[in-house]
Amino acid sequence: MKRYRIYINNDKVILRIIMEKNGNIENLFVSKPNFEPEIGNIYKGRVDKFLQGLNSAFINIGEIKSGFLQLNKSEFYFSPDEDEEIRGNQILKEGKEVLVQICKPGEDEKSPKVTENVVLPGRFFVLIPCLKIQKISKKIEDRKERKRLMKIFKKAIGEKFGFVIRTAAFNKKDFYIYHEIEYLLNIWRRIKRDYKRKSAPSLLWKELPLYIKVLRDYVDENCEFVEVDDEKIFREIIKYTNLFIPELRGKVNLYKNKIPMFIKYGFEERFENFISKIVSLPSGGYLIIEKGKTLTTIDVNSGSMEMEDFEQTAFRTNMEAAEEIPRQIRCRNLSGLIVIDFIDIRKELKEKVFGRFVENLKEDKSKINILLISKLGLVEMAREKNDYSIYNLLLKECPYCEGSGMVESQEIIYLQLRKKIFEFFSDKGYNEKLEIEISQRLYEFIFKNQLFKNFSFFDRIKFRVNSQLKKNDFKILRN
Repeated sequence: MKRYRIYINNDKVILRIIMEKNGNIENLFVSKPNFEPEIGNIYKGRVDKFLQGLNSAFINIGEIKSGFLQLNKSEFYFSPDEDEEIRGNQILKEGKEVLVQICKPGEDEKSPKVTENVVLPGRFFVLIPCLKIQKISKKIEDRKERKRLMKIFKKAIGEKFGFVIRTAAFNKKDFYIYHEIEYLLNIWRRIKRDYKRKSAPSLLWKELPLYIKVLRDYVDENCEFVEVDDEKIFREIIKYTNLFIPELRGKVNLYKNKIPMFIKYGFEERFENFISKIVSLPSGGYLIIEKGKTLTTIDVNSGSMEMEDFEQTAFRTNMEAAEEIPRQIRCRNLSGLIVIDFIDIRKELKEKVFGRFVENLKEDKSKINILLISKLGLVEMAREKNDYSIYNLLLKECPYCEGSGMVESQEIIYLQLRKKIFEFFSDKGYNEKLEIEISQRLYEFIFKNQLFKNFSFFDRIKFRVNSQLKKNDFKILRN
C-alpha cells in the first residue's frame, strides 16, 4: 500500500482536507459552515405530507428543506407505547412523529433524502439499531480473526441490534473495540431518550465534523502524519485519535507557519485543478469536464502532444487520462451518470486503457457501477451520491447566463485574493504597502468574516471599493 499524508486547512469560510500520495492529491474533502443539513444527521421529524400514490412522504426536520422519505415498508421504531414497533402504512399520516436520518444530499430545489433505517458509523464497525443484520467486512479474510471479532461483537451487542464490522477492526486490541461499541451504544441510548423528550422537529444527533469523519473512515497504518493549521481542530483530533486511532499517536502536527498552509505547500494552485473545466495531463493532453443536471461528461483530448504516431500518442493520452479521471471524480465528488469519451484506438490498446481505469477506480470508497468500454471508446458509469459535490459547495450558477454556466463563489475568490497578497509580500517584502480594489459584495464578505484580521501585514493593505467591478471581482494596485 502507498504511504500518504493528510493536511487539514481551516479558513473560517471553508474547511479543506487533502490526502496526498506520492506528490499527488488523491482525495479532497470540502465543507462550509452551516451549509445544508449534514449527511448522517438524525432527527425527530413530523410528516408534513404523505404521497399515497408514490408511497413516500415529506418530513419536516426543522431545516430549510423538508426531508424526502421513500418507503418500501413503513417501519417507525418509536410509538406512544414505549419501544413497541409499529409497522404498516396506516400509521403514516400527516402530523405523525418519526425518526429519520439524512442519507443523501438534496440539490438545487430537491429535498435531501431521509431514511428510517438509522445507522451510527464508527471506526471499527457500523451500528444498525433498527435492523438485525450482523456482518463482517469481506476484506477481513483471516478465519481466526473473523471468529475473534464476531465473538467480541456478539458478546457486547448481542442479537438485539445489527452491525457491520469494518476492515479497520482487523487485529485491533479488544480494549479499543469494546470502547467504541460502548460509545456508539451510548449515543443510541441518548437518541432514544431525546426522541421521547423532545418535540418534533428536533435534531437528535449531529454527524461528526468532516475532519473527524475523514480520519475515522480513511486512516490506516499507511498514514505518515496528519498536519492541521487550526488549534481547536488539532485538540479535537488528538482527543479522538487517543480513543479510537492508536496508529496516529505522535503523528498529528499543528502547523504554525505565518504563511497559510495551502500556500506554503503549493496546494492552493493544485486545488484550483479540481474546480476548473479543463484539466491538463502530463504529456500535453487535457480533459474537459462538464457537469450537467443529471449527467457529467469527461472528454479526453490529445492537445499539443506530438502527432508523429497518432495511435501511440492517443494511447499515451488515454493511459494518463485513466490515471487522472478517477482522481478527479473522487476529489470533485461527482455522482450519478458519468460518461467518459476516450480517444478511439484499436481494441487491444483500448482494453489496456480500460483495465488501468478500472484499477484506479478501486481507490474510491463510493459504490460504482461501470459498463465495458464501447467500440467508440465511451465508458459509462454510475457513482453513488453520498455527499455534496464540490460544485454544490463552491460553484454557483452564473446570474448573467441564466444557469448555462457557473461562476466561482466568494470563498474561492477570497482564496485567490489571499494567494495574490501573499505572493506580493513574499516577493516585495513585508514592509511594503499594497492597495486593492474590490467589489462592494466581496468587501462585505471579507470584513464581515474578519478574514485578514490575524495577518501581521493587514495594516499595510488598503482596500478600496470599486462599484464598477462585478460582484466578486478584485484588482491589485501596487504602490
